[in-house]
Amino acid sequence: MIPARAGSKRVKNKNLRYLDDKPLVEHIIEAAAGVSLFDSVYLNSEDEIFQPIAKKHGLQFYKRSKELSSDSATNDDFALDFIINVGGDILIQMLPTSPFINSEMITSFIKEMLDTRVDSLISVSDVKIECMFEGKSINFDQKAQTPPSQLLTPIKAYACGLMGWNTETFIQNMQKYGSAYHGGDGKIGFFTIKGLGTIDIDEEQDFVIAEAICKTQKEPRHHVRYYGS
Repeated sequence: MIPARAGSKRVKNKNLRYLDDKPLVEHIIEAAAGVSLFDSVYLNSEDEIFQPIAKKHGLQFYKRSKELSSDSATNDDFALDFIINVGGDILIQMLPTSPFINSEMITSFIKEMLDTRVDSLISVSDVKIECMFEGKSINFDQKAQTPPSQLLTPIKAYACGLMGWNTETFIQNMQKYGSAYHGGDGKIGFFTIKGLGTIDIDEEQDFVIAEAICKTQKEPRHHVRYYGS
């Protein structure tokens, strides 16, 4: 399931804004279309403007209510609505705001969920740098010398671009806690995404970075040079 609402505040209509000659949402759609493990793939939106985009790539279109696309609606809300109305044993969610996630990453994510039999699989990026939370150090000792960064215990920050849930467990968690996104009760796993797959478009500057990446990827690789040689 690819959730894509029509409106957005921080970046206006970002899912329909062009990135590299196609709407942002088409990047993750093309990646999903290249995965053979899905029984079906849906584009989930309140606006039918997305329906021809879904049809173009052989996806199904699920129209949710406008209430489930409001600023107050949560991922839990529209995912539960989708599960109840569409069904399925496992729901894999792929976000349009992660345009550099590719088919290989999605395939590896799904295989990880199937092989480990987790109830929830969360995509994360490993952050190897000293981190603080509420004024306290998390992965380093403030009273000791800092070790080389490669020796630091990484902080697993949510990448969010890929999420997976056992639908039965998801429903149970929603009934018990009113929340299921983070796993609730059940076996939770973490899938590390590296490189460009971790890029999330949330602000205008993120779009600028993504546009620069797309441009660079089209250019011939430049010759690597070093000062003094």
